[in-house]
Amino acid sequence: MHIIILNWTEGENDPFTFFSTMWQRCLEAEGHDVRIVPLDVRTILTIAELHTEHAIDLAFCWQGLGSALVPDGFTQTLWELLRIPLVCLHGDHPSYNPANHQQSSAFLLHLYGEPIFADAANSGIPREWPALFGILPNIFGDDDPFSEFTGDYFVLAKNIQDLESIRDEWKVRCDQRSYTLLCETASAIAAAYFDGNRVNHHEVIVAHLPVDIRNQIRSGTPSMEAVDFHFRFSREVDRIHRNVAATFIVDTLADVPLRIYGRGWDRFKARGNPRHEFRPAQTVQQSGDQYRSQFGILDVASSNDLLHDRTFRALHHGAGFLISSAWQRGTPIHEEFSDLFFGGVADELIRKVDLVQRNPAAHRLRCAAFAAQIRSAPRATAAFLMEIESQLALRSIR
Repeated sequence: MHIIILNWTEGENDPFTFFSTMWQRCLEAEGHDVRIVPLDVRTILTIAELHTEHAIDLAFCWQGLGSALVPDGFTQTLWELLRIPLVCLHGDHPSYNPANHQQSSAFLLHLYGEPIFADAANSGIPREWPALFGILPNIFGDDDPFSEFTGDYFVLAKNIQDLESIRDEWKVRCDQRSYTLLCETASAIAAAYFDGNRVNHHEVIVAHLPVDIRNQIRSGTPSMEAVDFHFRFSREVDRIHRNVAATFIVDTLADVPLRIYGRGWDRFKARGNPRHEFRPAQTVQQSGDQYRSQFGILDVASSNDLLHDRTFRALHHGAGFLISSAWQRGTPIHEEFSDLFFGGVADELIRKVDLVQRNPAAHRLRCAAFAAQIRSAPRATAAFLMEIESQLALRSIR
């Protein structure tokens, strides 16, 4: 097939350039002709020219960026006009940039990692074809892992915003009633995390919506006004979960060597802990060496039902990881590898970190066994593309 991947370079730490390159490699390994197309002022013309030279069979984009491209003088998207199916690979809740989650035609396929995001998209955004979940590809392929790991420290790469500064921001922008509601919800999200991260924080958000809004959202057929309130509210408080998780790690592991990359850590840096080294954030393309330490990475999933791209990348390199997530809790794979997951309980994290420090090589073997089970699932590129073709057939596109 002739395939294009839309790439946006302006995101913080530029993750999409790295993802696009890795996904291009996976697709080319299956024999497909793949071009990466930058999202800029010429995107529509570039795609039209490529399509004229040789029909484009399939397109991909990250977070729906580019899904709403409409040529001047038209009302339909480029994808419908040129009859090019666009697969939107999402990692965020649809409350972020809802325009990039719209289902304007059968030529747009929106894929989410887990059902809670897809459910929000399906109930909150009008669509004839539902958003799908659980069929995201593995973009990191199966290269040989690193041959050597050095450095007795864990790596945590996370930009943060202190909860105190978030509350100060709300106090300036919001009326008293809204400020109180936001602060109460933030406290509830933090409490859920410190109770073992068993409850998804998006469920906590819904539970704290005003009762009339909450009832509409839970009905599955909410009004547009209710959806708008839910999405705006979610955008404000969604960040609480990952900030609480990241700062919990650094607070809990005061006696553990950490190398921390990212912005927002000024208060922690001021503590002067000699075991904690703070470094500027790197682009995703530059960050390969972050996976070479003996102890591996400490990762924070943005939602407790997800694995994170940093964890997938650690598996790709044969590196160690521990992740703040309750992914697949209650299923055999989570129970078998529960030593790789943590959430909000200090004694649990300290115990699991201590096991890694005692025998980092054995820990990497555990991670490799987990990787083998993940890869045994139908996530291979060829199987993923077959699933996409099945979805397109259901829409009578092929």
